[in-house]
Amino acid sequence: MINRQTLFQECYLLFPKQEDICYIVDKIKVRKIFEGQVEFDQQEIEILKQFEAYLISKRFMPKWTEPQLLRMLYATKFKFEKTYAAIQAYIQWRKQAFPLKENQETTKFLSSGSIYLHGRDNRFRPIIVVNAIKLAAQKNIDITLDSMTIFLEHVLTNYMLPGQIENWVVVMDLGGLGITSLPRQQLQRVLDYLQNNYRSRMHKCYVINCPSTITFSWNIVKGFLEEITVRKISFEKSSIPTGLFEHCHKSQVEQKYGGISKNIENNFWPPCEISQEYFLQTDKITDILISKQQYNQLYQFGKLSKNRLCKELLEDIRQSLQNTNTDQHLDKKLKEEVPDPEEEQQVINDLIKNNQGYYKPRVEESFEMPFCETAIQIPLNFIAHKKMLKY
Repeated sequence: MINRQTLFQECYLLFPKQEDICYIVDKIKVRKIFEGQVEFDQQEIEILKQFEAYLISKRFMPKWTEPQLLRMLYATKFKFEKTYAAIQAYIQWRKQAFPLKENQETTKFLSSGSIYLHGRDNRFRPIIVVNAIKLAAQKNIDITLDSMTIFLEHVLTNYMLPGQIENWVVVMDLGGLGITSLPRQQLQRVLDYLQNNYRSRMHKCYVINCPSTITFSWNIVKGFLEEITVRKISFEKSSIPTGLFEHCHKSQVEQKYGGISKNIENNFWPPCEISQEYFLQTDKITDILISKQQYNQLYQFGKLSKNRLCKELLEDIRQSLQNTNTDQHLDKKLKEEVPDPEEEQQVINDLIKNNQGYYKPRVEESFEMPFCETAIQIPLNFIAHKKMLKY
């Protein structure tokens, strides 16, 4: 059974349109979806071939898929040396961060509300809320990063679908706190951690409750971020992330941020479903979700071989097809078993015609017995009719 707190059938029926997969902004190509059923264009395929040749020349070929390599290439603006270094750093980080360090300290952090999940937008992208004041109160940066790894890996595993849902939305509540109120060294570690280890994951970031000095603070922070990332961030001095409601139903957002969902005071971890209303009034659902029948067709044609599958959707369709096939089989069997008089007569005529001169209907030998007469008919060269062979 699908856990509606994580993934539900509608998530599997969402296949992004091309403009949500890859687009160009100010001559900069941006790709948001890399995996699953997504196909790369000729230019991307050629770059991948060149980069793989570059890695071979370095005698370094990690067991990465093409989508993983391309994600890194996009994040580093297709600079091979920089991508090579980024992959090495990522592999080293994975060795240090995994297995995940779940303990009392990380559980305490996740339960504090410093970072938590609250709803999805109208493309089922999970919404991550960051409380900067609570985050700044965390003194141990290692515990902070270990906890964030547990949180983000949970989101990737349980709320994302390769090729369908690969991005998240961030609402960062500064609470009037200046970005520079965080120790600069710790701030840089957090930003580097997110940018290096979770590349091309952010759809939008709404920074709210900004202080009047945000311009100065932002100019400092921008130096730590990639240009593509910078373009995804917007600022609001109020507590309302205005742009969020252009792609998110208000039932998915807390009241303090302009939504209609109750504010969360505790129970931040683990996440739970907030509302089953995801679409805006202006959304045409048939343009966003495919039908169950279309999903089955994609599966039958092998188009979902790289996607995570929804067994419940396939079982529903299989059951329907099985019922249909059973009915058709029964109808066919009944038709075969009920003899057609005209067809029977034709079989008899064919038998007589094909065996004429060999099959003698007269009694060849008879034996006198006290109470009965036994007649034995002897077919000399009998030819079976094809209708008799099926029995």
